[in-house]
Amino acid sequence: MRLVLALLALVLLPVTAATAQPVEVTVQRDGDAFLAEFTLPRAAPAWGFFRSSPDAGTQQSWRLQSWRVLTPGVALQRRGSFDAFVSTNARPVPLKVRVRFDPFTGDLLADYVPALRLGGRSVAVFDGHFALFSVGRADVLDRLSSSGDPRLMTDTGTGVRFRGGNLRLAGDVEGYRRGNSEGTYGLYDVPKAVVRNGVATVLDGDLPQWIADDLASYSPRVMQSLTARLGPPGITQPTILAAWEGSQRDGVSMNGGTLKGLILMRFEGRQALQPIPALADMAHWFIAHEASHFWLGQSIHYASQRDSWIMEGGADLLATRTVQSLNPAFDPRTKLNEGLRDCVQLANQPIATAIDRNQVRANYACGVLFALVAEKVSRGDFYAFVRNLIAANRADREVSLDEWLTALARAGGTQAQVTTIHAMVERGTPQPKATIANLLRGSAIPFVLDQNGVPQLQ
Repeated sequence: MRLVLALLALVLLPVTAATAQPVEVTVQRDGDAFLAEFTLPRAAPAWGFFRSSPDAGTQQSWRLQSWRVLTPGVALQRRGSFDAFVSTNARPVPLKVRVRFDPFTGDLLADYVPALRLGGRSVAVFDGHFALFSVGRADVLDRLSSSGDPRLMTDTGTGVRFRGGNLRLAGDVEGYRRGNSEGTYGLYDVPKAVVRNGVATVLDGDLPQWIADDLASYSPRVMQSLTARLGPPGITQPTILAAWEGSQRDGVSMNGGTLKGLILMRFEGRQALQPIPALADMAHWFIAHEASHFWLGQSIHYASQRDSWIMEGGADLLATRTVQSLNPAFDPRTKLNEGLRDCVQLANQPIATAIDRNQVRANYACGVLFALVAEKVSRGDFYAFVRNLIAANRADREVSLDEWLTALARAGGTQAQVTTIHAMVERGTPQPKATIANLLRGSAIPFVLDQNGVPQLQ
């Protein structure tokens, strides 16, 4: 009888998103650890996590390092490109799954850090990492690419609710997520934000004071500059969330990302305890890049992760031009030529599949090359190209490769430019140096070849 019921549940698995209930997740603090309870709306043998990017350091699942399933009959496993709850018997996964986890603060290969520690007991937990989809058979996960296949996955949304204590949300959004949609961070025991010139900063209490002061003064200038050139981003109050990872290591490092109305930053290293102009310059460019995603990434976003080069390369060029306008001593060629060098190394394979190959850098490096072409055909005004791109795709707020190329053609791009970029995205090029040189030459962008034959802007 149990086997019959299990098989019946699998037969009844297919549902429509319009009628099915979402996954409900409650996250609450339990001392220094956290408890997450998943309420699943239907029977299924396995539930995959949309956001399953591995730990950047070990290339292994970060969940398997920091989560412990408390519910009998279900295991957390790495299946193909996905972490998943998988039934350990003939029955479907129980409709209630409880997990105890320690906040994982390490870098992921291509996603937002699961948690940030902000000094003392302050912890920020990202809700997007709890979003689930179901599959009719567990082995389906083994053959799914990291981008997934909607025909084999059932996604009816995931609602995440943070509970307990001194808690609030960061950013502009709350509610149910679908797929890889951006979410927000639940802030536990975090000090109140400091608001200056319309930009809020939530800073780790242990962050070196010179970094805190610099972030608070520079961030509003970036937002004002971008808004003046691109129009309002539709964000109530942009927020900077900055964490200090400590001074145990020599040197200095900085990383982060962006969500709806929220810029994340993490600083680390002994040398960062004292002012470092190079670190300040890095932070300024980073803030400009991430703030650019309020337009390229939120006002409009890509239709598929195959098109993420549109957002990342575009944000790179917007950041470069914005920092250049705020700091006349800034030389944009350093950043741009770094992109050209990396694109030469990565463009021999399709840019569209770079994420599947764990070559995320291709989206930035080759994306900024394509953005330079768009800037040139727009009479040297990339801001104008982005404004027009947003206006043309305001209805569905999505931009695909074809729609971006249409915008390029409308701005004055040639058929040769369109054909070359399309080929690099979809197929790659067997001769990256020559292809990139021809694209720059055909766009009247001045360059020279370095000693290795790599095109570099003059």
